[in-house]
Amino acid sequence: MEPKQSTWLMGTATVLMLIAVVGALIAAQWNHEALPFAAFGVVLVLMVIKSRWVVMDFMGLRGIRPRLSAALIAWPAFFALAAAAKAALAAFGI
Repeated sequence: MEPKQSTWLMGTATVLMLIAVVGALIAAQWNHEALPFAAFGVVLVLMVIKSRWVVMDFMGLRGIRPRLSAALIAWPAFFALAAAAKAALAAFGI
């Protein structure tokens, strides 16, 4: 690993940790209550962004094998949509 790539990876790791902390702080604001839809949506979007960075940078798939990286990013996006749909169905009593 080249020194410049190592520094870039460390910067990406720092951003991922900050995104995780922001998501945890957003979720912690509502202790024993349901998370509002806007906050829940932000947490889900942050999860998909984090998974994209992990797949692209830490798994080394940026620019290499685009179909595999798209499939690996589709999994967390699918589960985020499923969680959002489940929350919406529970909220509206369907």
